[in-house]
Amino acid sequence: MSQSSASEDAIDGRDPGREDREPPVQPSLAGAATRGFLWTTLAWGGNRLVVLALTALLARLLVPEDFGLVTAGLTIITFFDAALDLGVGYALVYEQERGINARVRLAAGLNLALSASLCLIGVAASPLIARLFGESDQTALFATLFLYPLFRGASQVNDAVLKRDMLFKKRTVADLTRAGVRVAVSVPLALTGYGAWSIALGIIAGEAACALFMWMLVPIRPDFRLRWSKIKTLVSFGGAVTGVRVLGSFRASVDYLFIGSVLGSAALGYYGMGYRLPELVIANVLWIFTTVAFPVYARARVEGLDKLRTTMLKATRLVALFGLTAGTTLAVLAPLAIPVIFSATWEPAVVPMALISLALACQSLGWASGDVFSALGRPGLLLAVDIPATIIVTIAFGVAAPQGIAAVAAVHIGFEIVYAIIRVTMAVRVTGVAASAMARTLAPGFAVAAAVAAVGLPLRSLLPENSFWSLLALTAACGAVAFVVAGLTARRELLGVLGAVRDRAAPRAVPAA
Repeated sequence: MSQSSASEDAIDGRDPGREDREPPVQPSLAGAATRGFLWTTLAWGGNRLVVLALTALLARLLVPEDFGLVTAGLTIITFFDAALDLGVGYALVYEQERGINARVRLAAGLNLALSASLCLIGVAASPLIARLFGESDQTALFATLFLYPLFRGASQVNDAVLKRDMLFKKRTVADLTRAGVRVAVSVPLALTGYGAWSIALGIIAGEAACALFMWMLVPIRPDFRLRWSKIKTLVSFGGAVTGVRVLGSFRASVDYLFIGSVLGSAALGYYGMGYRLPELVIANVLWIFTTVAFPVYARARVEGLDKLRTTMLKATRLVALFGLTAGTTLAVLAPLAIPVIFSATWEPAVVPMALISLALACQSLGWASGDVFSALGRPGLLLAVDIPATIIVTIAFGVAAPQGIAAVAAVHIGFEIVYAIIRVTMAVRVTGVAASAMARTLAPGFAVAAAVAAVGLPLRSLLPENSFWSLLALTAACGAVAFVVAGLTARRELLGVLGAVRDRAAPRAVPAA
């Protein structure tokens, strides 16, 4: 370290004589991971349950075109969302430094400048976006939605600091506030006839409230000075991670783009509704896992490669078990769930929901391995696969779109099967895990999924259609089958999770004075 750099770090509150990269002391990596997952689940789960209830209500107040308009705008915004911090948040977590130091302040300055720039670009491009979806009279709506990346991005570094230090409890208030504000804004507007604006303004207000809470939790004085040498070290690692995130977001949203432009906003509304339950039950849990996994993997890497291998295999078994079980169950429930929860108006969403549920089930197979590449400092390996994969699936969506929303959903399944195989194979090679160990890790998930399908499909054909009680009975039956088979094939993991939940939920004894 040069003398000038050492002086600068001392001014910023860092002691150059200490090892900044030593991870904060934790009582237990497993305990920290469990606490993180439970708190993040509470935040995301509470948020998404509120959003599901809001969606069910708005589905009865609004028309498919209203949902389609907002989905179209959010499709474009999703492409920006993945690049909101240039990956500098991931770099901060990977480095495992301490406190609010010079690098954190510089990252916050970069993040704020980027978020504001993306917002301005989006507002300027909103007339073109409106024409792309054949909604030229809705330019103002699309322009307003581009406040989302401004508020969402403004707190990315604050959030990264909480993840780095594994302070997931502190993130919960902000996430739950986002959902509460969204309901408080959207429902009154929908009841008074504001249509698509009620959804859009609720989303924007929720993100603004969440950003405010993040800055209250982690106050940072942003550094806007263009110090290229330090910026380069932040972005060099984050660049590949950002590339993976951008491509992943593009793959997750490009189907919306094709449906909206080829089939129109009503078809997009039906397709988006088909995504609602799979997204709530599966995709959101996968993202909860990612929120916790990267900091945990980064900490495990510091403890040794064997620790990282063990951690990845445990995580893969649990994630695959959950994803395959939930995806198969939702596919079985789809013909009952859509009309009962959202009303018979949304019947065209049944087939897309079933297919998307199975696609997300396949996605869960390789999900836990993704953050391993970043934790090992090799996100470029995943980027090399994601570039051709994104090109191929984009072409497939373009070919399928004229055939209807079910054809587009079917593309998801084929892609996710192939992609999961490639991703798991790469993880096995880069970590040195035996292929047989990975196969044993994934086996319980497949066993549970097969049992759920074997029981659920015949039972569904015997139950009355469009009945709440039929939906409840079928859900209970699938859940019971899943619990029994999981208990037989993954008993140790289930007991471990239940024990961890019990330990964290139990009141702690107060030491005697």
